[in-house]
Amino acid sequence: MISKQTLASAALGGAALLLLAGCSTSSTSNVAAGTVGESSTASPTPTSTTVAALPFNAGGYLAGNATPKVAAGDAGKVSVVTTAPLKTDGSGGGTLAFAFRNNTAAPISHVDFTGTASAGGKVVASGSSQDTIPAQVKPGEAGFGYIYFEDVSSVPQSGVQYNFKTSTMPADTSSYNSAPLNVTQADNNGKSVIGTAVNKTGKALTGPYSVGIYCLSGDTLTASALDYATETGDIEADATVSFSHDLYDTPCDTFTVGVSGWFK
Repeated sequence: MISKQTLASAALGGAALLLLAGCSTSSTSNVAAGTVGESSTASPTPTSTTVAALPFNAGGYLAGNATPKVAAGDAGKVSVVTTAPLKTDGSGGGTLAFAFRNNTAAPISHVDFTGTASAGGKVVASGSSQDTIPAQVKPGEAGFGYIYFEDVSSVPQSGVQYNFKTSTMPADTSSYNSAPLNVTQADNNGKSVIGTAVNKTGKALTGPYSVGIYCLSGDTLTASALDYATETGDIEADATVSFSHDLYDTPCDTFTVGVSGWFK
């Protein structure tokens, strides 16, 4: 049986080829492990407009019981502002969840990050983001994502600096741009996060539909998970998808969930 993850990889690999030419902005940021960081390189499209930091989930796409306060970030840029502890997966790899903020003057989508971990002046791990939520981010709005590192065996327990590079697209309905669904139910029953999301974009969407789950303790990001909705095919406007993600004993009493697909 083909897994949801295999299906997602195949579909997203084709979409990436179409989207490379459409990436409109990029920026970099440096963040010490678990701390708020400062961006080191200006965006190619800086703006003199000061963007006010919006409350979490200002776009209304996410659900769950988390309402964290996220750092303001760097003016005029899309930058990572804080990270969770690096989580190893038992097979040599690891995931690094992070929060970011869009301080540009325009809404963005298809937000992608690459990241490196450095220690003692050397790069010790490199990876890329697997997904970010929400799929479209307003000016001043915050979101979550995570980097997957294939090999974290050289990453020390302390003294790590993370460097991030960001690419985005304008938030529109062009073909294969990322599309946000509105999460209408997200319940943690103690074992799984179960819920639904509806397509309120007014456009037809295509799958796979990624489900990003982020766990917090107060304002502190602690863990992340990526899964996929049960439905994988095309859906029309106002159609609903459903999801169920096993937490595998990960503490996640406070959480937020985002779901996204692709515009046809």
